[in-house]
Amino acid sequence: MTADVQIDEPVIALPDPLLAGDVLEPHGDYDGVLFDAADLSGQRAGNARVTGSRFHRCAMDGVTLTGALLAECELDGITAADLDLSGARLRDVEIASARIGGLQAHDTDVIRVRFRGCRLGYVNLRAATLGDVVFERCVIADFDVRDASAQRVRFTGCTIERLSCPHATLRDVDLTGADIGAVSDPDGLRGVTISAAQLMVFASGFADHLGIDVVDVI
Repeated sequence: MTADVQIDEPVIALPDPLLAGDVLEPHGDYDGVLFDAADLSGQRAGNARVTGSRFHRCAMDGVTLTGALLAECELDGITAADLDLSGARLRDVEIASARIGGLQAHDTDVIRVRFRGCRLGYVNLRAATLGDVVFERCVIADFDVRDASAQRVRFTGCTIERLSCPHATLRDVDLTGADIGAVSDPDGLRGVTISAAQLMVFASGFADHLGIDVVDVI
């Protein structure tokens, strides 16, 4: 059984046809562009505006989109050792089958975004704002939401090796669909929903955090 968290789905209506593109530039304006199997590695596009566009099987290692706007966009099959979205605004975006080693998204607004079938290494969402975000069948090594504000977030069929949430403000965050290996700061879990089985897994860590000695009594 999962928590009854109502999530607003991304609304994406791509124009037809899309215009072909293979270059990202700072302050660029990209509306209705298809980046198809493009090698965008190392390109800097800070403060760019990307709307109604699709990135399909693109190499995006080292791409910088700091302060950019991505609205009504699809990113499917992209690969990157590092991708920088710090301070960006994501609205109505779906990211599917992505392979990203380090996703820098601190201070980012992430609204109505779906991650589906992604393999993510370190996800840095420190001080980010998340609303109506879904993770489906994702494998995440380190999920860091320190100082973040998140509401209406759901994980389904996911694995998270380590969850870091010190000083986070969480509301209607459903973790019942995630297999979580470790939680760095149990205090940060206030406002989340976990299952009874997850509570048993976390119990030892919670006890350590609270300074409680647990002994077997015969």
